[in-house]
Amino acid sequence: MKISDLNPSSKLWLYQSSRALNATEIQWLNEQLKSFAEDWASHGADLMAAAEVLNPYFIAFAVDLSQANASGCSIDKSVRLVKDLGKELNIDFFNRLKIWSENESEEVNLIPFRNISEFPENYIFNPLVNKLEDLPSKFKVKIADYLVENQLV
Repeated sequence: MKISDLNPSSKLWLYQSSRALNATEIQWLNEQLKSFAEDWASHGADLMAAAEVLNPYFIAFAVDLSQANASGCSIDKSVRLVKDLGKELNIDFFNRLKIWSENESEEVNLIPFRNISEFPENYIFNPLVNKLEDLPSKFKVKIADYLVENQLV
């Protein structure tokens, strides 16, 4: 199952990579993530879930909570998986001090989060989106808009 097949109100978890993923890594990650999502359960109840690489910088997990609720233990399993995948690929998926930014030339760079206000015309890939329905409108956003929406200016 793909994330796009899930109910739009599904819960979403995003993990940003510390570097761009290459095609081989993306293929391998998608295989691992798909296998995990197919077997993901919470207290014995199968979760209607999907997990995949969104772009060369993010992996995502989504669960349709209307079918079964993801418990703390099931969420911990997904976090352990991401940590293990990161170790295997030598990638940190848990550094929130930097964020991926895209400039007007569509160049993507990792910048310190504390410096995003220096690039108001750039876009950021927002790792805090937590609902599948918000992914199209709130994942890649102009920094100036992000700062205003989150009351950071």
